[in-house]
Amino acid sequence: MKLAAQDRHIIVAFGVFLAFCILLSAVIVSQTLEPDELAPEDRLIPPSSNPIAIKSRASLEIGAYIENIYKFSPDDQTFNAEGRIWLNWPEATQAIIKNQALPPEKWLNWVNQLDGWDFKLEPISPQPIKLENGTYHQSFKFAGEFYADNMDFRRYPFQKVRLPLSFELTESLPQTGDQALTLLPDVDDSGVGGFINLIGYKTTGFSSIRSLHEYGSNMGISSSREGKSSMRLPQVSFLVSYQQSPNAALLTLLLPLTVIMAIVMLSPSLSPSLWDVRLGIPPTALLTLIFLQQSYKEKLPDLPYPTYLDLVYNVCYFVNLILFALFLWASNRLHQATEKTKSRVVASIDDLDRLFQCGLVLLMIVLIPWFWFRLPNPAF
Repeated sequence: MKLAAQDRHIIVAFGVFLAFCILLSAVIVSQTLEPDELAPEDRLIPPSSNPIAIKSRASLEIGAYIENIYKFSPDDQTFNAEGRIWLNWPEATQAIIKNQALPPEKWLNWVNQLDGWDFKLEPISPQPIKLENGTYHQSFKFAGEFYADNMDFRRYPFQKVRLPLSFELTESLPQTGDQALTLLPDVDDSGVGGFINLIGYKTTGFSSIRSLHEYGSNMGISSSREGKSSMRLPQVSFLVSYQQSPNAALLTLLLPLTVIMAIVMLSPSLSPSLWDVRLGIPPTALLTLIFLQQSYKEKLPDLPYPTYLDLVYNVCYFVNLILFALFLWASNRLHQATEKTKSRVVASIDDLDRLFQCGLVLLMIVLIPWFWFRLPNPAF
């Protein structure tokens, strides 16, 4: 089918715009426009690379039983928690710390604790008790507000939320030499109570992580000027994991989107003679998509990155744009056709509609899973 001059102008203009969109997408994916982020100097070293933990002959064992989690705020990345923690230590540790003049509640730093004025830590017994197996034990009740770091919504609405309680040995306790202490989790007795459920989430797990926190500074302790030294403290984190229901996400977020895009993808099956109906479908669908996207974005904090659902919506916007351009060109071509050539023009437009219909469906099938597998894995 020979193209008219103004048809060529439309196709060239749309081709340039399409190339610009592809180039912009490539720039966004490559992170070229993103400013350089200040890299933290702190890092968590796995236990396998923790020489202090391996060589230490004395340790403190910490356990946690989280009874209540509430006031979870994704916007502020904060939550409140209540429960019990306890410390167990052997005779070898007792011999090291008995001369430190520090009560057991001062042996730990609550790494992600907020609002110290509202934090409560009450010992169950006034002094540590000695158990039948010869170890010492001290237990506390706690209640406070905590910060949830490493929250990642890139996989929304299928992301996991992990709320941690992180503890470190205070720098006042020995960290080097033969008397170095390490911190170990009490895996067997730690756990969660019955009041940790959050509205909108399902509680999926409880775990503990042991690591060595290497700070980017020695906090001014060393007087050496021969390069920058660091301070390392043993750390244990207890994490409660949550996840939104996949079924709820499919029904409330993805089903409306699927229905709208199904209508859009069926629109090329309409006869080209119904050009006014065809031209009205992509803009109407586009407005509906924008409304749906803004509705779910209100439930999330202001994120510096797109979520997985954002990427799915971007693909849908792109498909609607292509179909609108196709219908615009087809209606213009049909308007220019004479009565003698109209049947041939309609047949050609039908062939092109089927080609675009199959091609765009295939594009969505490929791109939507591809975006999912390109997302980075969460930190924990």
